[in-house]
Amino acid sequence: MHGIEALAFDVGGTVFDWQTPIRQAIKSLADERDARVDPKEFALAWRTGMFAVLAQVRQGDLAWMNADQMHRLVLDDLAQKYPALELSEYDRDELNQVWHQLKAWPEFPAALLRLRQEYKVIVLTVLSWSIAIDCSRCSGISWDGILSCEFLGHYKPESQVYHAGARLLGLEPDQVMMVASHAVDLRGAKAAGLHTAYVDPKSDEPDFLGFADTDPQEFDLWVSDFTKLADRLCSRVTK
Repeated sequence: MHGIEALAFDVGGTVFDWQTPIRQAIKSLADERDARVDPKEFALAWRTGMFAVLAQVRQGDLAWMNADQMHRLVLDDLAQKYPALELSEYDRDELNQVWHQLKAWPEFPAALLRLRQEYKVIVLTVLSWSIAIDCSRCSGISWDGILSCEFLGHYKPESQVYHAGARLLGLEPDQVMMVASHAVDLRGAKAAGLHTAYVDPKSDEPDFLGFADTDPQEFDLWVSDFTKLADRLCSRVTK
């Protein structure tokens, strides 16, 4: 698209599949301990709880922390709500590391290679820098840069985050496109002056991330997958 020099990707829930490894880890523990726990319910409660803590951090009601600390804080609470799992401190530490083992959706690596031929492509995420690095390595993918909100003093969808991303790339906001499967994220980017691309979500995400009321006309691009995103953004379409 004319004038766009860089793409900034959300990764948690957009690029990386958080549900499968979390559900598998909980199912494994539940089977091992003969505990009646719904892995899907647990995983969604963990994800939802993390965003609730994130909101408190953004509002100043909790001290500044990164996503690893947020995940761990929520897990301590879930351990009390799911006593059948008998989660020890060691169990919780091990479970928290599962967030570092997320894999990208299958079509993403090839699409990323195409996009990097024509654009600077970075991560702009609320996840910790460590999570973004580890998950990228798990998926065998490389970026032009990884920018975690933990270094910015603000979390998405605050405008300062998107402005910082553009500034650190040496670009103006309207030269950057934010790519995400979360309407809340893209609305923040749009308000900050960035272009926006919505990729249909593959995850069951909390409702407050803005799926139900999303309008295809709201964003610059709306695509069903990453291959189609590359088709729309790259000048040479790979057959």
